[in-house]
Amino acid sequence: MSVDTIVTPPNICGSAEVELAHRQMRRHRACRIDRCAWKWVAYYTLVHHGRIAPQEFSPRERAHLRGIDFPTDTTERCLPDGAPEPLAFQQVLDGLAQLALPPIHPGNGCER
Repeated sequence: MSVDTIVTPPNICGSAEVELAHRQMRRHRACRIDRCAWKWVAYYTLVHHGRIAPQEFSPRERAHLRGIDFPTDTTERCLPDGAPEPLAFQQVLDGLAQLALPPIHPGNGCER
Protein backbone atom coordinates (compact mmCIF):
# COMPACT_ATOMS: atom_id res chain seq x y z
CA MET A 1 0.00 0.00 0.00
CA SER A 2 1.47 3.36 -1.01
CA VAL A 3 0.83 6.67 0.66
CA ASP A 4 0.10 9.60 -1.62
CA THR A 5 1.40 13.01 -0.63
CA ILE A 6 -0.33 16.12 -1.86
CA VAL A 7 1.77 19.27 -1.87
CA THR A 8 -0.03 22.57 -2.23
CA PRO A 9 1.33 26.10 -2.11
CA PRO A 10 0.30 28.20 0.88
CA ASN A 11 -2.74 30.41 0.52
CA ILE A 12 -2.00 34.07 -0.10
CA CYS A 13 -4.71 36.63 0.47
CA GLY A 14 -5.74 38.70 -2.54
CA SER A 15 -4.86 41.96 -0.84
CA ALA A 16 -1.18 41.07 -0.36
CA GLU A 17 1.02 43.97 -1.42
CA VAL A 18 3.19 43.10 -4.40
CA GLU A 19 5.52 46.10 -4.00
CA LEU A 20 6.10 45.23 -0.33
CA ALA A 21 6.93 41.67 -1.40
CA HIS A 22 9.46 43.02 -3.92
CA ARG A 23 11.09 45.16 -1.22
CA GLN A 24 11.27 42.21 1.18
CA MET A 25 12.85 40.01 -1.50
CA ARG A 26 15.53 42.67 -2.05
CA ARG A 27 16.08 43.21 1.68
CA HIS A 28 16.40 39.47 2.34
CA ARG A 29 18.39 38.68 -0.81
CA ALA A 30 21.09 36.80 1.15
CA CYS A 31 18.56 34.74 3.13
CA ARG A 32 17.52 31.23 2.19
CA ILE A 33 13.79 30.90 1.59
CA ASP A 34 13.60 27.80 3.80
CA ARG A 35 15.17 29.67 6.75
CA CYS A 36 13.63 33.15 6.50
CA ALA A 37 9.90 33.68 7.04
CA TRP A 38 10.02 37.17 5.49
CA LYS A 39 11.51 35.91 2.25
CA TRP A 40 9.20 32.88 2.20
CA VAL A 41 6.05 35.03 2.43
CA ALA A 42 7.37 37.57 -0.09
CA TYR A 43 8.28 34.79 -2.54
CA TYR A 44 4.87 33.11 -2.39
CA THR A 45 3.12 36.47 -2.65
CA LEU A 46 5.00 37.16 -5.89
CA VAL A 47 4.25 33.66 -7.18
CA HIS A 48 0.55 34.10 -6.33
CA HIS A 49 0.38 37.37 -8.25
CA GLY A 50 2.25 35.92 -11.24
CA ARG A 51 5.31 38.17 -10.80
CA ILE A 52 7.74 35.23 -10.59
CA ALA A 53 7.55 31.55 -11.47
CA PRO A 54 8.81 28.90 -9.05
CA GLN A 55 11.98 27.04 -10.04
CA GLU A 56 11.37 23.76 -11.78
CA PHE A 57 14.46 22.16 -10.22
CA SER A 58 15.95 22.33 -6.72
CA PRO A 59 19.23 24.22 -6.15
CA ARG A 60 21.04 20.88 -5.93
CA GLU A 61 19.53 19.71 -9.25
CA ARG A 62 20.39 23.01 -10.98
CA ALA A 63 23.99 22.77 -9.76
CA HIS A 64 24.23 19.18 -11.02
CA LEU A 65 22.84 20.15 -14.45
CA ARG A 66 25.50 22.89 -14.70
CA GLY A 67 28.31 20.61 -13.50
CA ILE A 68 28.81 22.65 -10.32
CA ASP A 69 29.65 20.98 -7.00
CA PHE A 70 26.87 21.62 -4.49
CA PRO A 71 28.15 22.32 -0.96
CA THR A 72 27.08 19.70 1.54
CA ASP A 73 28.18 21.45 4.75
CA THR A 74 26.16 24.66 5.02
CA THR A 75 26.51 25.09 8.79
CA GLU A 76 29.15 27.79 8.58
CA ARG A 77 27.34 29.71 5.82
CA CYS A 78 24.02 29.72 7.71
CA LEU A 79 25.28 31.00 11.05
CA PRO A 80 25.16 34.79 11.45
CA ASP A 81 28.33 36.61 12.49
CA GLY A 82 29.05 36.18 16.19
CA ALA A 83 26.70 33.19 16.60
CA PRO A 84 27.89 30.46 18.95
CA GLU A 85 29.14 27.24 17.40
CA PRO A 86 26.65 24.34 17.20
CA LEU A 87 28.67 22.52 19.86
CA ALA A 88 27.76 25.26 22.36
CA PHE A 89 24.07 24.66 21.69
CA GLN A 90 24.54 20.93 22.26
CA GLN A 91 26.28 21.64 25.57
CA VAL A 92 23.37 23.86 26.67
CA LEU A 93 20.85 21.16 25.71
CA ASP A 94 22.84 18.52 27.59
CA GLY A 95 22.92 20.76 30.67
CA LEU A 96 19.17 21.31 30.50
CA ALA A 97 18.59 17.57 30.14
CA GLN A 98 20.65 16.98 33.29
CA LEU A 99 18.58 19.56 35.18
CA ALA A 100 15.38 17.78 34.10
CA LEU A 101 16.48 14.49 35.68
CA PRO A 102 15.24 13.74 39.19
CA PRO A 103 17.71 14.65 41.94
CA ILE A 104 20.00 11.92 43.23
CA HIS A 105 20.23 11.49 46.99
CA PRO A 106 23.33 9.76 48.35
CA GLY A 107 22.71 6.34 49.86
CA ASN A 108 19.39 5.57 48.17
CA GLY A 109 20.96 3.10 45.71
CA CYS A 110 20.30 5.19 42.61
CA GLU A 111 23.17 5.83 40.26
CA ARG A 112 23.16 8.16 37.29
